[in-house]
Amino acid sequence: MKKSIFLIFGLIILAGFSQSCTKLDEKLYGEVTPNNFFKTEQEFISALGAAYTQFGGFAAGDPQSLQEMTTDELTAPTRGQDWDDGGNWRRLHLHSWTKEDGVMSGAWNFGFNGVNTANRLIYQFQSLVTSGQVKQDVADAYVAELQTVRGFFYWQLIDEYGNVPLVTDFAKAEATPKTNTRLEVYNFTITDLEAAVPKLSKAVDGTTYARMNYYGGQTLLAKLYLNAKVYSGTAQYDKVIAACDEVINSGKYTLESNFFANFNVNNSASKEFIFAIPYDKVFFTGFNLIMQTLSYLNQQTYNLAAQPWNGFCSLEEFYNSFDNADIRKGEPGTLTSPSLKRGTFLAGYQYSSTGQILLDDGVEVANPSRLPVAFPGDPDGKKFNFGSIGSGQPQINELGPQALRQAGVRVGKWEFEMGALPDMSNDYAVFRYADVLLMKAEALWRKSNNPTDPAALALVNQIRVRAGVPAITTLNGKLSFDLAGATVAGGELFNELGRELAFEKQRRQSMIRWGVYTDINKWVLPHYNVGDIVVSDPKTLLFPVHKDKLAANPNLIQNPGY
Repeated sequence: MKKSIFLIFGLIILAGFSQSCTKLDEKLYGEVTPNNFFKTEQEFISALGAAYTQFGGFAAGDPQSLQEMTTDELTAPTRGQDWDDGGNWRRLHLHSWTKEDGVMSGAWNFGFNGVNTANRLIYQFQSLVTSGQVKQDVADAYVAELQTVRGFFYWQLIDEYGNVPLVTDFAKAEATPKTNTRLEVYNFTITDLEAAVPKLSKAVDGTTYARMNYYGGQTLLAKLYLNAKVYSGTAQYDKVIAACDEVINSGKYTLESNFFANFNVNNSASKEFIFAIPYDKVFFTGFNLIMQTLSYLNQQTYNLAAQPWNGFCSLEEFYNSFDNADIRKGEPGTLTSPSLKRGTFLAGYQYSSTGQILLDDGVEVANPSRLPVAFPGDPDGKKFNFGSIGSGQPQINELGPQALRQAGVRVGKWEFEMGALPDMSNDYAVFRYADVLLMKAEALWRKSNNPTDPAALALVNQIRVRAGVPAITTLNGKLSFDLAGATVAGGELFNELGRELAFEKQRRQSMIRWGVYTDINKWVLPHYNVGDIVVSDPKTLLFPVHKDKLAANPNLIQNPGY
C-alpha cells in the first residue's frame, strides 16, 4: 500500500508547481506549470503532497515534546553528560519552561507551516478554477480536503498556544498578522470543518489511506468538540457523540483483534486506522522513536545501524497503572530470559540478539571536572535492567544530573525492526478507531454524569476485553499517578485513556480535561531528587509564544504569565 501512498508525497512535482529549481550542470527537459500539469486525477492528488508532508514532524518532533514530556507519561532524565541540553527536558517535565525554549518555536512552526501550506494549495486550486483550467466541482473536493488538513493544524495551535493569528487567505496574508483569541480561531475552525467535511470522500481504501477522508474529518471534529469546554468555555458533548457515531455506524472500522497490529512495522492494513502518517525509513523519515528511547546497549538487541540515544522513558506510576495481566503492558526481561511478551513498555533485563544479557560498566562522567565514577545505588552492577534500580527505590532515581543509565522503562509500543535504520517504517496512527470509542464513552459520561452509564461502560469494556483485562462496573477510580489518593469522578476512564492511547499525543489533553495537569507535585515531587517544587501555575495550560516570534511580529500578543 505504501508504494501508492507515496504518490501523494510527490515533492518534485510540488516544487515544480510552486517554484523553479535548477542545477547548473543538469540538462533541463521541461518545466511543471499550470499549463502542462493539473490534467489528471493523479496530478491533482500529487498536488496535495506538500500539505501531507507537513505531518512528518508530528510523531517524534516538538509536538511530541509538548504533548507528552509535560505529563505523567514521559520524561528524559539527565544521565551524566547526556540529555542535559541546557535543562530544557527538565523544564518541560517540571512545567518551568520559558519563552526562550526552542521547542516553543518548533511546535509553532509545525502548526503554521501546515496552515500556510494548506492556504497556498487552496489558493492554487481556486486560481485554476478562475482561469478555467479546472472545473469547480472537481476543485471543491480537493479544497475541502485541504481545509480539513488546515483544521488539524489549527487544532494543534489553539490546543498548545490558545491565542494565535487566524490566516486563511494566501494571496492576502499579512507579513505580521495580529493575534486572534482562542475562541475566534476555534469558532472559525469548527465552522470551516463543518462545511468541508461533508464534501470529503467516504472511501476507505488505498485511495484515501494517509489522507483526510470523511471519517478522518469527523474524528477531527470530535476531538475539537471533546475539548470545546477548554477551548471555548462551552461543552459540546452531543456533537462529540454525533461525530463519533458517523465513524462507528459506518461499519468501515473495527478494533484489531491483536492490539499490537496497530504498531507493527508493516501496519498499514490496520482496520483501526482512520488517519495515519505513512512513515518510511528511506522515503518519508521523521519517526525516530527507536533512537529517542532505547539505550546505547540496545543496538546489540536489534542489530541497529546506529547507536540509540538512551533518552525517553516512562514514569513508574504510569507503568504500574497497567495490570500485569494487561496485554498492552508486556512483561519485563528476567535474569534468565529476555522478555517473550511484547508490550507498550520495554522493561527489565536487556539482551543481545544472540541471547546474551547486556552488561554496563556502571560508570559515568557526571561532571567534566571529575574522574569517571560509578553511580551510587545501582544494585545490578553490570547487568542492564530497565526500570528496576533496587528494592524499594523508584524506577527513576532523579531527573538529573545523575539519573542512572538504566533508569526508567522505555517506550516499546511500536515494533522495532531488526537491523533498523534511525528512522522507522511503522505508520503512525493520528486517529484510530479505539480512540473514537473512548471519545464517545467520555462524552456519554460527561453528559449523564453517571459513572455507571451502561453505554459508556460498554464502549470502554470493548477496549478492555481486547486488552485481556476484566470489564469494569464504574468509571470512577483513583488516578494512575495518585493511587494513594481519593477516588475521582471518571478516574478509571482517565486511566483507561492512558493505557490504550499511551504515547499517542493524548495525555496532556486528558489531564487538562480532568483538571489535574497543573498538579505536578503529585507526579514529580515524591519520586525525583528535585528539591522543593512549586505546583505548576495555571498559566502552563498554554505554552508561551517564543521570543523570536514576538521579535519578528510586533502584532503578536504573549500569553498571560510569560
